[in-house]
Amino acid sequence: LAIADLKKFVETDETAEKHLRQFVAELARPQYSRLGLKMKEGESEDDTKLRATIIGFMVYGEDDSVIRALCAQYKKTPLDELDPELRSLVIGVAVRFGDDDTIVDTLVDRYRASSSSELRGDITGGITSTKHKKVIVHLLTLLKDSDTVRRQDLVHWYVSLLRNKQGRTVSWQWLQDEWPWIEAAFDGDKSYDYFPRYSANFLTTRSQLEEYCQFFTPLRSNPALTRTIDMGLLDLEGRIELLERDSPAVIDALRQL
Repeated sequence: LAIADLKKFVETDETAEKHLRQFVAELARPQYSRLGLKMKEGESEDDTKLRATIIGFMVYGEDDSVIRALCAQYKKTPLDELDPELRSLVIGVAVRFGDDDTIVDTLVDRYRASSSSELRGDITGGITSTKHKKVIVHLLTLLKDSDTVRRQDLVHWYVSLLRNKQGRTVSWQWLQDEWPWIEAAFDGDKSYDYFPRYSANFLTTRSQLEEYCQFFTPLRSNPALTRTIDMGLLDLEGRIELLERDSPAVIDALRQL
């Protein structure tokens, strides 16, 4: 949780982010050496669950050996046979660091064809972590394609793209541009208020706060959205005040590591 919060402080400072990545990898390395990439016979359930977290930290730290190993796993192992605890992570690494230019299209085709909600969720998490804005824009166009993204899965896609630092601005703009369609498709649905709720969870700048306020304030008249929008504004204001107040000290500390 602390590492997740620290990531928010370094998004606009490449040097500090590099130091945080190195620091996180150093913290995780002893556990990675103990756990490895594969489940061991007789290991505890805690270790099985911890492995994905630790490997995720090593990937965040851009450890070359771990990234190469996960890319190799993706190439040699069918998706259905990948460790379910690691599958989304493996897919994400292959998307971000692999050398296959057709990987996203291949995975989207597999997503369309799959009847497994678990596999579709893992594919979503993996492909939406892409570093390439062109790919992100393409994925956003799929959100309204019901033959690809099921209506009940659309929020997951949107949130995953919004969580991606490279995709946040364009995904937030997509929501504003496509709101009439979202309103028609989701008004009355239990997930309708997820859009303002999760948008507030991942926006991080003063200008995005102003955009959120400007866009959603007129929508407060809808009883289904009033409370969620009010809470979103409070959440955003508190987070941005924290980032503006403490970012210089956090960045300075990271640069000295």
